Amino acid sequence: MYRSAIRKRYVNKQSIEVMRLTACIIFVGLALSGCQPNTGEQENIGRTIAIDTLTYVYEDYIKYSKNLIKTSETTDTTFFAVSYPVFDDSIANQFVQTALLGNDSTTVEEAASTFIGEFDRFYTSDPFPRVWTSESYAKVYSNTPTYLALAVHASSYTGGAHGNYATIFKHYDLQADESLDLDDMVTPSFQNELTAVAERYFRNQENLGVDQPLDDGYFFDQGRFSLPDNFALDPDSMLFLYNIYEIKPYVNGQTELRIPYTDIDRLLTDRAKRIIAELNTPIEP
Repeated sequence: MYRSAIRKRYVNKQSIEVMRLTACIIFVGLALSGCQPNTGEQENIGRTIAIDTLTYVYEDYIKYSKNLIKTSETTDTTFFAVSYPVFDDSIANQFVQTALLGNDSTTVEEAASTFIGEFDRFYTSDPFPRVWTSESYAKVYSNTPTYLALAVHASSYTGGAHGNYATIFKHYDLQADESLDLDDMVTPSFQNELTAVAERYFRNQENLGVDQPLDDGYFFDQGRFSLPDNFALDPDSMLFLYNIYEIKPYVNGQTELRIPYTDIDRLLTDRAKRIIAELNTPIEP
């Protein structure tokens, strides 16, 4: 029998750094290994956190299929799990919902029911069914007076040799009430120069020569270096994250690329500079 629990945890700036998940973090299951028979129960766990300008509670939601899969060694079942911050601010919550589920009209419960329902239908027609899993965890990556960033980690398995996973960064301007993308951080007319700077760092990181082709061992279109749209703002650099299969085979995992602001400050928009300044402003105790 799974149970619900609520605990409060307040963090300071040092704790925030620990919460900033990098691309190499392995997804942690929500107490599901060796899952025993259950009745399709759901679990919600809240953890209150008060930092910076927004106070939020992490809500953890799990839904299980009632169809058990038994082997000679284990009894397990399909599950859908999400974890996400819930704010006092409705606009921030709408942003979180869209980042987590892809739109703001689908609820967590509806998404869970859809996933479990698809498995249950598949289960009845498959003589050798396997457990399906869907895990999505939205974490607060940055929270300043005017800026909120999430790191959404998602993994899934619905059969095959292995599952898939990805980390996506989402950005929101609390002052303007709008989502942000790369064009809001680097002026579009300067993005070719950004790419050129990034390629130098990439080649150095990958131990590649200046003229060494990128079509050998990488998946760049026509062998031309390119940046992903997926990025995060850190206090000292922009982090670009390539997810699996974007530029390398699955076995190579995700690829991080950091570009120091000292090399691209002239390319940044005023909004980006404002956010970066806030990221480097000490939080009052």
